[in-house]
Amino acid sequence: MLNKLLVILTVLSLFSVRSQQAELPYDFRQHNLTEFNSSLLSPVFSLDRNNPQSVALWTRWQWQTLDANPTTFFFNYTRKLNEESAIGGGFLQHNTGVFVNKGGVLNYAYNFILNSSTQISLGLNVIGYQRELAEEFILDPDFDFPQFEEKSNFILQMAPAVRLQLDAFSFGIAMENLVDRNFTTNEGKASASGLIYMSLASYDFPITVLGDTSNSYIRPTLYYKRLPDFDNQIGFNTLFSTPKFWAQAGYNSFYGISTGVGGRFFKKLSVGALVEFGTSSELKGEDPSIEIVTAFSFGKQVFEVEELTTEDELEEEPAKDEQILEEEERVKEELALLETQRKKDSLEAVKAAEVLALEQLQNQKRKDSIAALNKQIELAKERELAEQKRKDSIIKAKEAVAIAVLKEQQEKRRIDSLNAVKQAEVLAEVNRLKEQKKQDSITKAREKEKAEIEVVELKKGEVYEEVAAGDGLEPGFYLIANVFGTKKYYEAFIKKLTDEGLQPKSFYRAKNKYNYVYLNRYATMEEARKARDSKYGGRYEGKTWIYRVLSK
Repeated sequence: MLNKLLVILTVLSLFSVRSQQAELPYDFRQHNLTEFNSSLLSPVFSLDRNNPQSVALWTRWQWQTLDANPTTFFFNYTRKLNEESAIGGGFLQHNTGVFVNKGGVLNYAYNFILNSSTQISLGLNVIGYQRELAEEFILDPDFDFPQFEEKSNFILQMAPAVRLQLDAFSFGIAMENLVDRNFTTNEGKASASGLIYMSLASYDFPITVLGDTSNSYIRPTLYYKRLPDFDNQIGFNTLFSTPKFWAQAGYNSFYGISTGVGGRFFKKLSVGALVEFGTSSELKGEDPSIEIVTAFSFGKQVFEVEELTTEDELEEEPAKDEQILEEEERVKEELALLETQRKKDSLEAVKAAEVLALEQLQNQKRKDSIAALNKQIELAKERELAEQKRKDSIIKAKEAVAIAVLKEQQEKRRIDSLNAVKQAEVLAEVNRLKEQKKQDSITKAREKEKAEIEVVELKKGEVYEEVAAGDGLEPGFYLIANVFGTKKYYEAFIKKLTDEGLQPKSFYRAKNKYNYVYLNRYATMEEARKARDSKYGGRYEGKTWIYRVLSK
């Protein structure tokens, strides 16, 4: 069975029943989130970019004015548990243009500190929402195509992320729908035909603003986002953040350029706005997109306990100083006694050292003579081994020449034998191909005869279309998988079937200007029905119908 989302998007695109002119991707469109609620962009950002602890509301109006219904909003609470971990939770409403998704988001992130400059962070968003159609649509009554219904469904998504930080540089990957299940229909792929993921790289440049160097920085970010069945997105944004205000600007290859500002008031309340203008030809004539974010911070969290000095400890400090002075006097006296003893022992040590040096010299001479003798013995052994190796190499070279000559003779006999066998095989293959061609022509003629004379009696509820010969098609029964009027979706569907191991074919019908994608052609209606009812031998789960081409 075709994925419901892909079917609805395809049907809507074919028959132009969409309320918006541009095709709206189904991702969360969270690429502009930088200061607050950025854990929706990547779950690991709850550790440091959501200003924990805080509550924040992000609202985005997609190609609309402020008095229209919000396309997307996200209300989120974030709190740090300790220096290594953070949690969050919130409510999300997201309009894809086809569906309205309403539900909740749970977030958790943990930071592994490897050393003073290297950290690895892991994060996870668990998103559960109810999916409903955003607008009604009607299929073209002149086109005989199966009808589809979309009911309210409960979807569960898991979006993990990982980030590597090296000093001020960071690189991460976030997957929006690694787990994506529809619990209402018990399907494993609820919203897309593939994985949505984003890779991000950024660098923080500390700056000085109004004499404050502690919390001001510029953060450029470059990202790449993969969207199945849509053009992949490439973009960047730059955030300029200070304790008093922030500003940002960015570009997305699909949505266009954006710019926004925000201010912080009373060290608690933050308010900001952003405007995004479409620059591509697809978005020509669309209104700008507007985003507003409001956040309230509960203050800085401190996880280190300061050590306090009690009054009793302060009173004991003078006593500790007197003990130190007494200890220093005792050490000086001991050093003086040690110096006197050292001078006394030095003369005796010199005499003992002279005797020991003489004994060591005699021992060294004896060792040197033994070493010289051992070296001569080793040199003689080395010369003997070298001579033996030379003789062995000569013998091996002679043996190698003899083996090479023998192998050459054996290889010549083997090649002659293989050539004789190949000639016989080629002759047999030529004869087989001639016979096969003869049988194929007979079979093709019989199939054409059957296709021309068969009278089809339709069964109840059976989708079937019969046309006269045309468009260069051979007569027969075609098992149709889908029909497209848009080249982009036609090519995406062909690629999807090919990736699944099928060999789809297609033809273009000039009469209605549609591309028909079919799985196979059959000589009889019985064969076509058998393939349709068996799900193409269990290889294709989508719905199919039969299209017959008559002979001239």
